[in-house]
Amino acid sequence: MLIIGCSNSRKLAKKVAKNIKAEYSALTVKKFPDGELYIKFEADLKNKEVILVQTLYPANESLLEIILAGHTAKELGAKKIKLVIPYLAYIRQDKRFNPGEAVSSKIIGKLLNFFDEIITIDPHLHRYKSLNEVFHTKTKNLTANQLIMDYISKKYKKPMIVGPDEESYQWAKQIAEKIKADVAILKKTRYSPKKVKVKIESKIEIKNKEVIIIDDIISTGKTILKTIEHIKKNNPKSISVIGIHGIFADKITYEKIRKNTKEIATTNTISNKHAKIDVTGLIANSL
Repeated sequence: MLIIGCSNSRKLAKKVAKNIKAEYSALTVKKFPDGELYIKFEADLKNKEVILVQTLYPANESLLEIILAGHTAKELGAKKIKLVIPYLAYIRQDKRFNPGEAVSSKIIGKLLNFFDEIITIDPHLHRYKSLNEVFHTKTKNLTANQLIMDYISKKYKKPMIVGPDEESYQWAKQIAEKIKADVAILKKTRYSPKKVKVKIESKIEIKNKEVIIIDDIISTGKTILKTIEHIKKNNPKSISVIGIHGIFADKITYEKIRKNTKEIATTNTISNKHAKIDVTGLIANSL
């Protein structure tokens, strides 16, 4: 088995390789002056089971990189090629909301179906029931729920879990039930990618509680910020934010979240300074 660290996940890939005592090599990725990608393997791939590790953030170049790398690995004689995508981009675009729109998730699925197996962590499956509706190859859908439960249990006593919208319900409710915490789910109305409104549907007391907002993806952070602003009106003891995939694309919103929370924590599916929950073991066990 040969673990290949692609440009966005070299540190994580190296830790996975060490965990399972596998050979490791980094993929060389450069840019030509016109922006085209240059890909080069530094290890012999012939007759080996090759595992590419690449999170899809930033999405576009990361995606092209694994397509080029995967096809090249086949040409170089790899016996089997698996793709580990800690954060799977484009999966949220699962429906044609308006005439003429691309259903991007289906298209990305077709582009990656040449891999022998695709492994990802907590993809945003909203209207899809499983990854088999996106990919027509072997897949594994891993979850970081237990890792988040362990993290909360070590750091918090009797917190209250809040899901910022209906889509976060599956993560927030499962975690709350396991650690025997109260849970509230907010109702979100989205007016645009950057404009949202939230309100608490359930009648649960928040005053003087340690509140933990849990979501799968913190992208711009607008939903999280609106949730924080809403919760603060109810005088909690503290507010913390835990996300699985920490993108933090809007720096202004991120700073507002940071200043109004006790803690921000994410997994290391995407490298960021709040990546305190390690998914190395989760990926290693799946391999």
